[in-house]
This record gives sequence, structure tokens and C-alpha cells, in this order.
Amino acid sequence: MMEVHRRDWLFGAGATPAEKLLAHGTAALGTLALAVANRHAGWAWWQWLLAVSLVWDLVGGVVADGLDTAKSFYHSPLPARTPKRIRFVHHPVGFTGLHIQPILVGFLFPGGSWWWGMIWYGWALAGAVAVEAAPERLQRPIALATVVAGAMVSPLLSGPAGLNWLPVVLLLKLVLAHGVLEGKGAPQRATVACTTEAGRD
Repeated sequence: MMEVHRRDWLFGAGATPAEKLLAHGTAALGTLALAVANRHAGWAWWQWLLAVSLVWDLVGGVVADGLDTAKSFYHSPLPARTPKRIRFVHHPVGFTGLHIQPILVGFLFPGGSWWWGMIWYGWALAGAVAVEAAPERLQRPIALATVVAGAMVSPLLSGPAGLNWLPVVLLLKLVLAHGVLEGKGAPQRATVACTTEAGRD
């Protein structure tokens, strides 16, 4: 039976100090880049606070959600008596649905709009649903297609200045890093490698 701890929701149980440091270090680097790029943006203090929170959650979250420990936690069954609200957050689609950051950014930052936020929120949610519904073999390709298509489309849609990175990073975190359960293919790859090597003898 899996016991849910606060640390599980961030990194999954058993993440090493090096893995946690990598996630936090990436978030710190993203925060520095945000500060340098937007030093003349004229944001209010609360906009800066929100922007830094977004970087820490999304940029750091790409690494954190890509850890084997996080994937194992979020893609493992919960105990039978787990409350419905916990099951919702634990499910990849429910987890994605809670990430309303693009909607908030669209409303609260200069150059944003309600439709910009809704497009990227809907894009991430649709990607998460598609990945969850797909056979395991297609999950990673679908996630990659969702991310790369978003990367190509995002420059065409005018959004908040200084936060143009958000759509791609959001998709990387929620659809690819969080949504795809990886690692099960390792035994098959090992078998193929052994077979190939044997064929050379």
C-alpha cells in the first residue's frame, strides 16, 4: 500500500538529493533569466512574485515531474480508501486541469488576454487526455507532437511580454514530463540489444 507524504507530490518517494538539487537549480536559473529579461518590464511587486512562482513551479517542475520517482508515484494505483479529491490530483488529467496558470497570466500581465490563456490551458489539457487515452507505445510520440506543435504555434499568438516561454514549458511539464510513464520499455530494448549482439557472433 502506498502512503502519501507531502514530499511525494513534489518529487515522488525516494528522490535523491542530487535529483532535488537539479530541479531547484533549474528553477533558480530560470528565475535569473526571467529577472534579466524583464528588468525593464515595469511589473508591480505582485506580478514579480507571481512570475517567479510560475518559473519555480513550471521550469523546476519539468525536471521534478520527469524523475523516475515522480512518475512512479503518479502512475501507481492509490489505496482503495483514498479520498476522491486525492485521486483527482493524483490522476495525470486531473493534475493538468489544476494548472490554471496560463489563464491567470492572460488576465494579470500586460499584453495578455483571456483567449491566450484559455488556448494554452486547453492545449495542455487536450494533450494530457490524448496521452492518457493512448496505448503506451504512442504516449511519448503524442506528447512530443503536442509539445513541438505548441512550440511552433506559440510565436504566432500574441501573449504577455516576457512570458512567451510559458506555453512550451507548460506543455513540457504537464504533457511530456508528467503525463508519459517511461521506463517499461527498458527490458525490451535490452533484449533487442542482446539479440543484435548475438547476431554478430
